[in-house]
Amino acid sequence: MWCVGVIRVDFSKHFTLVARMSIQEAAEAVAAATEFENQPNEELSINEEYQLWRKNCRYMYEFVSETALTWPSLTIQWLPEHTIEGDAYESSLLLGTHTSGEDTNYLKIANTQIPVSSSGDKPMSRLKITKKFANNHEINRARYMPQDPNIVATINGGGEIDFYDRTDDSKAAKQHYTPHDENGYGLSWNPYLKGYLLTSSDDKSAIVSDYSKIATNEAQVFKTTSHDDIVNDAKWHGHEAHVFGSVSDDNRFRLFDIRASATTPVSVYHDDTAKGINTLSFSPFSHHLVALGNANSNIGLIDTRKLSSSTKKEGLLHTMMGHSDALTSMEFSPHKDGILATGSQDRRLILWDLFKIGEEQAQEDAEDGCPELFMMHAGHTGGVMDLSWCPYKDWTLGSVADDNIVHLWQVGSSLVNADTPEHIKPSDLE
Repeated sequence: MWCVGVIRVDFSKHFTLVARMSIQEAAEAVAAATEFENQPNEELSINEEYQLWRKNCRYMYEFVSETALTWPSLTIQWLPEHTIEGDAYESSLLLGTHTSGEDTNYLKIANTQIPVSSSGDKPMSRLKITKKFANNHEINRARYMPQDPNIVATINGGGEIDFYDRTDDSKAAKQHYTPHDENGYGLSWNPYLKGYLLTSSDDKSAIVSDYSKIATNEAQVFKTTSHDDIVNDAKWHGHEAHVFGSVSDDNRFRLFDIRASATTPVSVYHDDTAKGINTLSFSPFSHHLVALGNANSNIGLIDTRKLSSSTKKEGLLHTMMGHSDALTSMEFSPHKDGILATGSQDRRLILWDLFKIGEEQAQEDAEDGCPELFMMHAGHTGGVMDLSWCPYKDWTLGSVADDNIVHLWQVGSSLVNADTPEHIKPSDLE
């Protein structure tokens, strides 16, 4: 038997659980909330927050997997290949290491199992490292080539680019490339032009290189140094093969066309209040929508049609507020239009539903956050460094934090279906 309506359990500012639960589940959740509220009115320690989150996982997730690494990974990406064995996906992911110079750094391939459905026995989803490839520095980002997933590019703390072949047993980079001379985070393969790799760096540049020409002196296709500060991230447009966006500590988002001038962007968005723009994500469903993650903890939704070629603050559609520290990573869902995942130094990963922007809220709901805040993943005990949507399973993500822990998790069906009307028999009503 199900409760009529949505059960909202408030754990103060730590996280809010919104779900449709059975009467027994609701009673347990309310008891947990009461226990929390009866504690002294003091800030919870990180460990106490984690224990509270862990205690209530069953209300929010279909499954949650936690794997402790020897060294933290600053990067994560699901690999596309997978098989089904019984009620489990045999899955693989890319990870890296950040050893602070205390050990060799590696690109890592990890295998795991995740459940196909919520019924049946849960598979063992703890990660197992199956391959390691050495690197000169900490790996900031690792991404596979869409047209050939066996080829993986990394950018490291020295701004060096390394290319690996996952089928190679030599445990070394296939090719080494140095277009930058400082630390870099931006790394994006072009989904349309095979081998075109976009990178960005603290050296204030964004560069497009042709992987097929790395062994020659003709690999560089496009280079811009039009930003005035560190270029924190750069990504290809999801709908236009020759267009990419970059964001910087100079508070600007710039849109470039590699067929045009490298010194003059197609358009610019400028936000002096951002305290730096750290990350961006183009919507895979809406041609002109891009999300920007700021150092001031806010998220800006931008309409690229309304940008100008100047530095005026034009094109801002909406600002989303829910994090309490700088944004580090963001990615639109490849499956569901309007769903955005964001990670932050505040140890939180938030899922947003853009279609709920502007919805009316009851006063008690408004106190918990804006209507578009769909879910908060509060299980990490360190700043979230990267996140990745599983390409073949809806509502499933991987995330890494500087606490050395990898999380694999699927949003609970009670949250996903919370807005679906329940059919209540007249006989069930008093």
